[in-house]
This record gives sequence, structure tokens and C-alpha cells, in this order.
Amino acid sequence: MDFGVLGPLAVWQAGTPVDLGTPKTRLVLAILLTRRSVPPDTLADAIWGTHPPKSATKNVHSYVHRLRQALGDRITRDDSGYLLRVDRDELDAARFEDLTALARTALVAGELERARRLFGEALGLWRGPAFAGTVDVPELVPEVARLEELRLCVVEERVDVDLRLGRHVELLGELTALTTEHPFRERLWGQLMLALHRCGRRTDALHAYLRARDVLVQETGLEPGQKLRDLHQAVLDDDPALGPTPHDQHVDDTAAPRMVPPGVGDFTGQRRELAEIEAVLRTGREAGPPIVTLSGPGGTGKTALAVQAAHRLGAVYRDGQLFAVLAGTRAQPVDPTIVLGSFLRSLGVPATAVPDDAQERAALYRSLLAQRRVLVVLDDALDEAQIAPLLPASGTCGVIVTGRVRLSALGGARRFELREMAQDDGLALLRGMDERLAAATPADLAALVGQCARLPLALRIVGSLLASRPHWRVSDLVSRMADERHRLDALRYRDLEVRASFGLSYEGLRPRARALFRALGLLEAPDFPLWAAAAVLDTDLRAAQDLLDDLVDVHLLDVTGSPHGQARYGFHDLIRAYARERAEEEDDPRDRDAAVGRALGALLALTDIADRDHMGQNMFQRDAARWRPELVEASLPASVPPMTILDTERIALVAGVRQAAGLGSDELCWELAVGGHTLFETERYFDDWQECYDTAMELAGKAGNLRGQARLLISMAGLRYTRRRYGPSEESNAEAMRLFERIGDQRGYLEALSNAPFFLVPNGHLTEAIAAGTEANERLTANGQTAAALHAYSQVGLAHLQAGRPREAVAVLAEVVARAREQGIRTLIARDTYWLGQAWLALGQHDQAREAFTDLTARAGDIGPSGAFYAGHAWGCLHLAAGEYDSARRRLTEALEIARVLYDPMFEIRVQVDLLDPRLHGDDLPAAIGEGERAVEIARGIDYPYLLAGVLDKLAGLHAAAGHDEQAARLGGEAAGVRSTIH
Repeated sequence: MDFGVLGPLAVWQAGTPVDLGTPKTRLVLAILLTRRSVPPDTLADAIWGTHPPKSATKNVHSYVHRLRQALGDRITRDDSGYLLRVDRDELDAARFEDLTALARTALVAGELERARRLFGEALGLWRGPAFAGTVDVPELVPEVARLEELRLCVVEERVDVDLRLGRHVELLGELTALTTEHPFRERLWGQLMLALHRCGRRTDALHAYLRARDVLVQETGLEPGQKLRDLHQAVLDDDPALGPTPHDQHVDDTAAPRMVPPGVGDFTGQRRELAEIEAVLRTGREAGPPIVTLSGPGGTGKTALAVQAAHRLGAVYRDGQLFAVLAGTRAQPVDPTIVLGSFLRSLGVPATAVPDDAQERAALYRSLLAQRRVLVVLDDALDEAQIAPLLPASGTCGVIVTGRVRLSALGGARRFELREMAQDDGLALLRGMDERLAAATPADLAALVGQCARLPLALRIVGSLLASRPHWRVSDLVSRMADERHRLDALRYRDLEVRASFGLSYEGLRPRARALFRALGLLEAPDFPLWAAAAVLDTDLRAAQDLLDDLVDVHLLDVTGSPHGQARYGFHDLIRAYARERAEEEDDPRDRDAAVGRALGALLALTDIADRDHMGQNMFQRDAARWRPELVEASLPASVPPMTILDTERIALVAGVRQAAGLGSDELCWELAVGGHTLFETERYFDDWQECYDTAMELAGKAGNLRGQARLLISMAGLRYTRRRYGPSEESNAEAMRLFERIGDQRGYLEALSNAPFFLVPNGHLTEAIAAGTEANERLTANGQTAAALHAYSQVGLAHLQAGRPREAVAVLAEVVARAREQGIRTLIARDTYWLGQAWLALGQHDQAREAFTDLTARAGDIGPSGAFYAGHAWGCLHLAAGEYDSARRRLTEALEIARVLYDPMFEIRVQVDLLDPRLHGDDLPAAIGEGERAVEIARGIDYPYLLAGVLDKLAGLHAAAGHDEQAARLGGEAAGVRSTIH
């Protein structure tokens, strides 16, 4: 049965309209379709307003009864009111939203034709205004307005895709009508202007802007927004960037990467350099991108100038801006391979599709940037070798590189060497920083500029000092800066001058604030939260916050952001270097190592908290020292999942593994590496996962830490499993079990045993998987490790299902889900509800399967990005089993598209086993056979004989249906051979 609200209210049974009776009965159905539960009084208010008849309640019951006669048993009643059961794929509004989500996913992945098709399918569901004929009912107005706004947004997104595909001529009529019908939607006016301009009708494009402005000013009193004004200026300038482009060049703002950080609000000076940089980068080249390099000593404003230029060039490089800090001045500069991984993900490449090989990453990166207008900003570069893999090949892109050294080997680059500011610019910068500076005498300001050697960083420090001391006069600051101790370094060595300025702030701090400054400077993390400050000093949160405020007040520390409502703090690179120098001079090496150890111990505590919340309990024994877990947990926002907070610390976690390795702390190092396992797996941070494993395993090997090696092997097994390398994953886990057994670590052995079924099942070792999972369940349950026990036991159910024993599978999986509910283990509940539903289907129990899949749909988000696949595949299987072939084909195709967007070959083959059913293809067997052959090739590439046998069988069935008896027999025989290896 299908329900339609995107137009006049309608219901169809197998394509035949269902008689819904009187207008009041239809209104009751409309209200039920918009809410989960509707009290009778609400229905009465909707039907009669404020003057219901005395028989209103009785009449409502009568209308509901008539609907039940028309719709079957879909309407039920509980304590809160009437409920209408409608599956998501039965309601056109829900299908509209699902198709829109798929289109947006395709758009991010750069698949424009597929995005256009999906947007078109979504819009094609509309038969007229939503709930046509009932819009004057107050209870329906909000839902009607919501759906109409969604429709218009999708229209705008589809038009953007058409513009990117070069369909500007075809759009003119549609956009003219749309702007007339919706004159206040500036995005539509901008699209019309762009289409006219690309058709060579520049004057008409300008007239369109004037019409839009007239409407907005006359009707609202407001000028057009900045984006429309910028487009108007670009049309006036006949900006080449607006011209017709290859279909993949222009990326919608919602998909284009915008990685450049915010600019300095009071940016001053360097006008000549800024103008020349813009001139170079506004002009494309045929042979490679235009490149600008900014070099010079620290404190001369290289990064600020690069960021300012990038923001000013935003309209030119419409397809995005990539930004990376290469850490050339750090002890460990960033590997360009890691940067390429970040850039590729920002450009829409799923984590699973990012190549491992550095050269393959560079090739994919350059292919994605070909013909796109993207600006790449590389900050703090070490040398040309570090930069080379990050340079685009296309002349449509532009590059800005900053660094301490002259990058002379970059052929064709326009080089700028930054030194001190001009005197007038230094004066203007100071005047803009504080009211007292703005009113100061010219002599005092000139003295300050001279004392700071006209270096931007030094000038900013001076202004910050004055702003943080409201009782000072400008002349007081001039007198203090006149002291030779503060000037000689500045006059001789620019870096030393800056260091002396830092010293002025540092020496003014109370002793505990100075200690915090030194200790924080030892951390390799780029920024840090409150609990890290408390840990390095081994103090409470309130005391740490007071000391952080001291450092922020004198600009020795910056607030870098407040994700999830938590402030994060960071150093300027030079200030961090100064903090480390002070620590090396003033603190004992043992005290320095202890401060770093406490910070990393606090990070370990956060991994514990996140794992416990996500998995129900901590999965493995942890012996390295944690720093005061109760304080770390107290500092976290209650409304944000701890795993989300840990994601914020991802870079710090990877840096912490490296720093622990540098300290030679093998136990701390491997526990940090393993602590990131769940985060890396859930969010698919494969590069970070691999780096942490390599770093920790090398140290554990040198230290002879067998338990650490064994636990890291379990983590590597997880990485290989997530990448669908089942054979190597089983080998890693088996080696971990041998090591645990060798050292007599029963807890570790049980942990590896609990993971073993996950690797045994795909490899076809079902009997072993059942034995291992059953043993792990019994022993871990007895040991109080319920989450780990259920983790293993769930695979026993899957092994029974794949062995053709669905009744045993139902028994196991029902137990797993029930126990997981008791423990609140969300991921297990959702994932194993999917498998429970599949087991019910295998028994032919469709009602139980439907109940399981309904629960799964509500919980799909708990599985992460793959939740949509599980839900789509589940409903497709149910429709197929029920003989509802059109619905089955639609849902299975959606699941296949999700699997491909996720670049997950196992998911793709799992859904193909069902989608290749001959009953779904009718006379279109050749196309289905082609899809089947492709699926077989993919299945041969993963170590999963059960799935390979499944697609071989289905392909054999397709050939048999097409009369290809020889091919069918050959494929069927191969399937039987593969299946014989499963035991």
C-alpha cells in the first residue's frame, strides 16, 4: 500500500486508488500521517475547530472506523491516542527525503549525473502542493510549510547540478518562472543571473539583479545579501570564473571544502604584497597552477597574509579552499601522504576509497582537482620535497606556500620575502588595537613601533599587553620597552626580539601560571582542553581554569575554538618554542616527563570513558597510569557523547602515541594506540589507525612487551577486518591469541577469543566460529565482561544462519539483543536486530522480521555511517520474501548505492546476492547478468566464500533463466565447490 501527501491526499493498493470516503475521513487520515500518536480531541479540533458538535467524539470514532475498513489493521490505539502504521517506503514524503539524501551523497562524491537523476526522481514524486485541498487546516500548516521548503531547496540544488553540467540554456525558462513565483529566494536569482551570463546575455543577467534588488528593497526594505552582491560585481567585471566550465568544475558551496581558518579582523599593512598575490592567483595558467611563496623569519605575518589573500580570492576559487599546516618548524614535520588523505576526504572521497600508496593518493588528488577552481594553502612548509606531492597539476588551481626558508626550487613561483612592516602600517596596527593607543601621542606610538622592530607579532604582543592592563598609560609601556633588556635582542635578532617580548609577559605571571605555561609547551598536541592543563600541573579543574585565563590575558595562549561548548587552547608556534625553552632551563627532566605522562594519562582516561559509553564497558585490561578519570569525566559536556569528544582529540591522540614513543614509555604508547581503536573504526580513520599501530608496535617490539604486541595485533586485526581483508585479519588475531597464551594472560586471550568469530565467519570456518564464540560468551560472562561476551556470541548466531540453521540463529540472536538491551549497548542492539530479522526471514516468519526491521530503522544511527545500508537492505529482503518485487528492487538498489558510496565491497556483495534474484529482472536478463558478472569479480577479491557462493548461485540462476544452460551449470558447479570449503 502506498500513501501520497505530495499533492492531493491519496492511497493506492497495488496501484489502484483506495476510496477514502468523505472529506472529514480524509482529514483524519492526513492528521494521522503527520504525527506518531493523535488524541481524539486533537482530531476533533482539526475537523470542527473551536465549535465541535456534542457527538464529536463519537463521530471521530466513526471516521477512524471507516479508515480501518479502507486501510486494514494499520490504525491502532494506545493510551495517548490513535496511531497509523506506515512503513517509510510506503509514504511518498519519506521517499522524497530519502532520495534527496542519496542525491546529496552522490553530489559529495562528485557523481553529478547520478545526483541529478536522484534529485529528479525525488521531485517527480510531487503531484501538486502538499496535502492539496486541506492546507487551511491549522494542524497541517507546519508540515505543509516544511515540505514546501524542502521541495524548493531540492529544486535549487538540482538547478546547481544542472549548471555544473552545462545545462544553462535549458534552465532559463524554468528559472524565470521560479523567480517570478518565489521572488524572495536570492539563490534562484543568482542561478538565473549565472545561467544568463553563461548564455552570453550579460546585460540580461545585470537586469535580473536589478529586478531582484527592486523586489527586496520595496517589499522588505533590505538590500540583497552579500553572495548575490558579489555575483553582481563578478558579472559587471565579466569575471572569467563565471563562464561555462567543464561539468565537474563548479562545486556547490555545501560540498566545496572551506578549510582556510578565519582571517585576522584588523589585518593591516602588506597592501602591495596582497595586491600582487591576488594578481598572480586571479590568472590561470596552461602549464600547472600559479604558485605564490611567502618566506621570512618567524613573526613577520606569513600565515596571516596567506589567509587574508585566500579569503579575498574566495569568489575566484569557487570550488573550494584546502589548507594544511605542514609543521616545518616542528621536530616532526607532517608527512605529505597524511595531508593528501585529509585533502581527499575533504574533496568527498570516502575514507575507504583513499589509496594506501602515496603516489596513488597524489594521482587521485590531481585528478579530482583537474578543471576545478581550488586554492591550496600550505602553511609552514619544510622544503620543496614536502610540498611537491601536494601541488595540483591543473592551471585552474592556485597555490600559496609559507615557510621559514626560501623555496627557490619551485619553478615558476612568484616569491615574496616578508620582513618588518612599514612604519605607517605599524602605527595603524597599534591604533586599531586599543582606545588608549588610538589616542596616544605620535611620539609614543613611533617609539613603540621602533622598539618592536616593526615586526607584526611583536606589535600585537605590545597591544595585547596594554589591553590586558587597563591601569597603564601608553607612556608607561614606552618606558618599560625602552629598557635595554627588552630592546637589544630586538635590534640584533628578530627572533630574540620576539622572545624578549614573550619574556616580558612570562615574568609577569604568578609562579603557578608560569609552571603551566612551561608544561603545556611540552605537549605535541596542536591544541588542548581544560583537563589537559589540569593534568600537567596535577591540579583541579577550577585552579587550572584560573591559570589558563592568566595565560590568555597576556596572549601567551590563544583560545582556538569551542567545539561542543568546550574551549580549546593553543600556542603560536614561536610562543610554544619559547615555553619549551623555559621548561628546559627551569624544570628537572624527570618533572618534565612526569607532566607529559600525566597529560597522556588523562587522554587515556578519556579513551576509557568513550569506550565504556560506546560499548557498555571497557573491552580490555588497562594497566598504564590514568590521571584522575573522575576529573576528566567531570569536564566533559553531558549532552555530547564521549566518543564525539574523543574525535575532537584525534590529532592529539595520534601525537600522544608519537610522544609516548619518544619518551620510551612502551606501556603508555600501546595503550594510547589501542585506546583509539573504536574511534578509528567507527569514523574510518584508517591512516591514523595504521600510524598508531606502527609506532606502538615498533616500540613494544624493542621493549620486549609481549602483551602490548598481542593487544596491538588485535587492533591490527580490526583494521584489516574493517578494510575487508579477512584472511590477514584472522592471522593477526590468531597470532595475538598465541602471544597471550604464551605469557599466561587469560584476560587478553579471552579478548582475542571474543574477536575470533568475526574473522572465522567470513573465512568460512563456521564450526570454529561457533565453538570460539560459545566459549568466549561463557568465560567472559562468568568474568563479568558482558559486552565482550555478547560481541563474540553474536557471531555464533550469524554462523548458524550461514550454516542453514535459522532456528538456532534466532535463539542466539534473540538472546544477544535482549542482553544488549539490559546493558544499553546501542551498537549491538541495532546490528544484531538486523541479523535477527534476517534469521526470522529465513524461517518464513515475516511478521517477526518486520518487527525487527522496524526497530532497526529507529536505531540505525547507532551503527554509524553504515546504518542506512543495514536498514535499506533489511527492508529490501523483506519485500523480496513477500513477493513485493517493485518495492524490493527499489530498496535493494538504494542499499547498493549506499554500499558503493561507502566503498564497502562486502556490503555490495551482500546486497547483490538478493538483488540478482531472477524474479526482480523479468525480461531484462542481459543487464542483470552483466551486473552479476561484476559482482562475482568483486566477491573474488574478498575472503568471504559464503558471499562468493551466493553470487555465483544467483548468476547461475540468471543464466538458466536466459536459457544459457552450459554457463548455468558451470557457475552452479563452482558455487558448490566454494560452498564445500565452508565448514
